[in-house]
Amino acid sequence: MSRAFVREPDAETPPEPLPDISLPPPPNPVTARGAARIEAAISDLEARLADPAAPDAAELRRKLRYWTARRAIAQITPPPADPDEVGFGSSITLSWPGRGTVTIEIVGEDESDPATGRVSWRAPIASALIGAAAGESVEATVGARSLLLTVLAVQNAA
Repeated sequence: MSRAFVREPDAETPPEPLPDISLPPPPNPVTARGAARIEAAISDLEARLADPAAPDAAELRRKLRYWTARRAIAQITPPPADPDEVGFGSSITLSWPGRGTVTIEIVGEDESDPATGRVSWRAPIASALIGAAAGESVEATVGARSLLLTVLAVQNAA
C-alpha cells in the first residue's frame, strides 16, 4: 500500500483529554487529617500545573478535577462523642483470630490504606464494627472468611 493514502496526524491537533477518574458515590466523610490531605493534593497539583513545561499536564489536570470534586462534597466528620462507641474516625484495637491484637482506624475512602491499618468506612469490616463497644464481639466478613472479632479498646480522639 502506498503511503500516499495514509493520513498523518496533524501536528496542531491537541491530544484527547483523559477521562475523569471515577468518583465514589456520596457522601464523602473525611477526618480532619483527610481534609488536610485533600487540600494538600490540590495545592500540589495547582503548583505543578503553574509550570508551563509541566510534564503530563493532562494527567495533572485529571487528578485536579478528581480532588476538587472530592473536596466539594467532603464533610469533616468527628468520631462519636461516646468514648466507648466505634464509629467513623475511631481507632479500634481488636483481637483478630490468627493475627492476634490488631489496631485499625475507620476513615474516609480517600484516606484508607489497609496496609497501615486505615480502613474505609465502606469496608465490610468497618460496617461490622460501627456501633460496637469495647468488650463486644462482632462477626465480620474479610475476603471470603467470616471472622469473630473482639473489640478490646476504642479511642475517639477528635
